[in-house]
Amino acid sequence: MSESGRFLVAGIDGCRAGWIIAGWDGNTWALERVEKLANAVPLMQKHATVCIDIPIGLSDNGKRQCDVAARRLLGPRRSSVFPAPPRLALVDRPYAELNAASKQQFHRGISKQAFYLLPKIRETEALLRGGLRRNQEWLETHPELCFAAFNHGSPMRHNKKTDAGFRERVDVLERSLRHPILPIVTQMVERTLRSQLLRDDVMDALVCGVVARLPADQRISMPVGEAEIDEVGLRMAITCPVLPALSPA
Repeated sequence: MSESGRFLVAGIDGCRAGWIIAGWDGNTWALERVEKLANAVPLMQKHATVCIDIPIGLSDNGKRQCDVAARRLLGPRRSSVFPAPPRLALVDRPYAELNAASKQQFHRGISKQAFYLLPKIRETEALLRGGLRRNQEWLETHPELCFAAFNHGSPMRHNKKTDAGFRERVDVLERSLRHPILPIVTQMVERTLRSQLLRDDVMDALVCGVVARLPADQRISMPVGEAEIDEVGLRMAITCPVLPALSPA
C-alpha cells in the first residue's frame, strides 16, 4: 500500500469470512481481507474507484437489464450471472417466506444462491446509501464478464474452482497486467484458512481491481446507454472493460 495506507483503486469480492480486497497503490498490488465492507473504506483514497462483485441496485421484480446483457455476452458462462433478487428480499426473513412472496407477486422464485448473498447485498446497499464512502466511485462488476473481455471476448473455458480454471485466469490476468500475480495470490491463500477464503475469491477480486484501474474511457457499463435506476436511487449496471469483441451489435 501507499504511504498513506490507502489504495488508488480496488477490486472487492465476497468471501466466507467477509470480503477480499485487491488494491493498487500506484506501484504494486496488495491483498487485504476485512470482516465488514465498511472496513474497506479507510483503505481507499478519497476519490478511489472501487469495482465490486455484488449486485448494486435491485429492481422490484428482480429483473435487471444489466444481468440480461451480461448473460447474452457470456454465452457458455451465462449461468455465472444469476438472477438478482427482487427488492422485497432485503427484508430479513427465512428463505421459504421470501421465495413464496416472490412467486406470489412476480411468478418467479428466488434462487438459493441469491438468498445466501443477501447479507452481503444488504451490507453493500447500506454502505452505498450512507455517507461513509465519501467521494469514492463504487461500480458493480462481474468477474467472468471481465475475464472474457481481457481474453479478447472469449469466455473462460474452465470452471473457476478447478485447477485448469485457476491457471487459465492467472494467464489472462498476467497477460493483461504484464506482471506476475501468482506469488501474491499463493501467499494470500497459504496464510488464510479455506474456511475463510478460496483462491477463486482472490482471482475475482483481482480482475475487479484491474478493471477499476482502467481509465474511465476504457470501461463500459451494461446495458449500453442509459442505465436503470432502482427505487432508492442506485444505478443498476455492470461494468467491464471496453473491447470490440464485447461491444453489443
